[in-house]
Amino acid sequence: MSEEPLNREDDLQEDVRDTAEDTESGLDEAGDKIKSGAKAMGNKIKDPDKDMGTEYNKEKFKEEVKDY
Repeated sequence: MSEEPLNREDDLQEDVRDTAEDTESGLDEAGDKIKSGAKAMGNKIKDPDKDMGTEYNKEKFKEEVKDY
């Protein structure tokens, strides 16, 4: 049997990197949602007849496009 020995330190470092990447991604998404919501609220204040949901989706789309 030529199994490699377990290297728990490498596994731990990989888990930490994965967790950091997941956290960064989650924070980016949360930031985009906050920006979209704030912009939608601003648009609603400027024009009370606008629908908040529509404005939010429009601003969210703009944030997503910026990421690419």
